[in-house]
Amino acid sequence: MADHHEMTKTTPKEFVMATLGGLFAPGLAIFLIVMLVIGIQSRLSGQDSEATADKAVRERIKPFGVSVAIDPNAPRVEMAGEQVYNEVCSNCHGSGALGSPKHKDAGAWAKRIAQGWPVLLDHAMNGFNKMPARGGEPDLTDLEVARAIAFMTNAAGAKFEPVLKKEVEPTAAELARGKVVYGENCASCHDTGVTGAQKLTDAKAWEPLLKQGKDYLYTAAIKGTFGGPAKGGNEKLSDADTRMAVDYMVEQARASVAKAAKAAKPEEKKKAAAK
Repeated sequence: MADHHEMTKTTPKEFVMATLGGLFAPGLAIFLIVMLVIGIQSRLSGQDSEATADKAVRERIKPFGVSVAIDPNAPRVEMAGEQVYNEVCSNCHGSGALGSPKHKDAGAWAKRIAQGWPVLLDHAMNGFNKMPARGGEPDLTDLEVARAIAFMTNAAGAKFEPVLKKEVEPTAAELARGKVVYGENCASCHDTGVTGAQKLTDAKAWEPLLKQGKDYLYTAAIKGTFGGPAKGGNEKLSDADTRMAVDYMVEQARASVAKAAKAAKPEEKKKAAAK
């Protein structure tokens, strides 16, 4: 008679423990794989976010073309530095996008200001690193770009004048010719201040204009974008003579500003002493 062997019965507890033990290794492997995938996706998501933000800024500052609704015959009034900043430059410099120095951040602008005006102007005109030429607005004039750079850097502690090149001082002969041209074409308004013209002796009116630089004043006088008529109302006046008249006016205006500043010093001392 054959031997009869009875199999030991497995308890429910032993069955559960065996099942869990068998699932532990594959479960751990699956967990590690999932965590690895999540980590990779997180890194890629961060890179995508940065790239997306960079692309969004570039799209925002990209020019959309030239408006055909503008009258081509209308005189173009150039924008002041603050206006150029608000309409063009603030897209990046307002927030520091694309690594640009934020407006009024002296620390961020310090090294750039130390490079000097010619370098800053060149970078703004032609583009530098991620900054597009002319801030992405090709219709800006050279002078408008210069004004915007001066506005931003001066807000961060610089003392730049928005000039495109070093101004050449007129000769005595050119000033003499300018005086004659002024007397024949400009004096009727600028001697008296009629029609809102700036009197040569009005330091307060001329001080902000002198800071704009001669290039601005030349253009304003020749094209009539200064509030008065082009070339003082004399269409036959040459550009060269107009510039010499401006040179003479600038010299007289500078003298008025210097005289006013000298006269103001004693008053300032008196006010300081009174305090």
